[in-house]
Amino acid sequence: MRAIVVEAFGGPDVLQFHDVDEPVAPPGGYVVSLMASAINWADVVERRGLYKKDQVLPTRMGKEAAGVVVERHADADEFEIGDPVIVVAFRNGCYAERIAVQGHEVLRPPRGLSFVEMAAFGTAFATAWYGMHEIARVRPGESALVTAAAGGVGTAAVILARSLGCQPVIGTAGGTAKCDLVRQIGADVCVDYLVDDLRDVVREHTGGLGVDYCLESVGGETYDRSLEVMAPMGHLVIIGFSSIGSDYATAIPRLHPLMIFQRSISVGGLNIDNLDFSRRRQIWDDIVRHAEQHDLRPVVGRVRPFAEAAEAHADIENRRSTGKIVLAVDGQAEHVPRP
Repeated sequence: MRAIVVEAFGGPDVLQFHDVDEPVAPPGGYVVSLMASAINWADVVERRGLYKKDQVLPTRMGKEAAGVVVERHADADEFEIGDPVIVVAFRNGCYAERIAVQGHEVLRPPRGLSFVEMAAFGTAFATAWYGMHEIARVRPGESALVTAAAGGVGTAAVILARSLGCQPVIGTAGGTAKCDLVRQIGADVCVDYLVDDLRDVVREHTGGLGVDYCLESVGGETYDRSLEVMAPMGHLVIIGFSSIGSDYATAIPRLHPLMIFQRSISVGGLNIDNLDFSRRRQIWDDIVRHAEQHDLRPVVGRVRPFAEAAEAHADIENRRSTGKIVLAVDGQAEHVPRP
């Protein structure tokens, strides 16, 4: 079986294919034959050796994928052989032809999605849903700001904000083409950060009040400006710092509690690695139900063959991507499985 193994931290060229042992279903778990694997910004940071202090080598790559159950342990009873599933494995291993997974790492996909769309759905929509619905408790009619709105999580957040009844939905992106996409998927306004001042646009479209909700993933100046335009009683949820290349400890700004008190705003955080679907299965079921009711689909900006994993990483690092980039592991990756 082939899998991508990283033996040295560095650029995309360190993503090397290796022959590895066939996986075996663990107690309570499954073996999934993967059809498609999605790429996340966290994969890029991890490949550079900057994701965690305790990263060790060699390491597998890939946190989410989609495929078909081909083996199950005797005490695994949620899925049958042949079932299409989403895999979310924060411990990595999804850049592979097959993967052994624990029961909580296998999730039911929304009906009607191709394997490519399933691979792109999991972490993007889970992050957006947790940030909006579980942490900020967004209500219909509230205004929403989504930074990096043309990316994987950003597009999911714009789509979700629209389906939840947010008004207006404001996104940020760099360049005309990306802003066109953000408006196309449901944003009322897109702030082109290359030419526009976020503060001016938000005030114009909220009557000077500011936004009720913000999903912030960029950091740096974007974080500062987003915090500045929050309305009283507003909620800002931080999900990442993609603009910070290294030295997170000093580059991430500090937040004074007195400012939060004086402005009556809340600031929360969401690290996707901390989501444990073994304890929050009902919330995943709620996400799937909402997606099916509103026919929500992830934005897949590009599908590359499995052999082009390095090129796919370069696409993300060079800001050449929109939505999710997905690796087609199998020739049936674009197939929509029967329910």
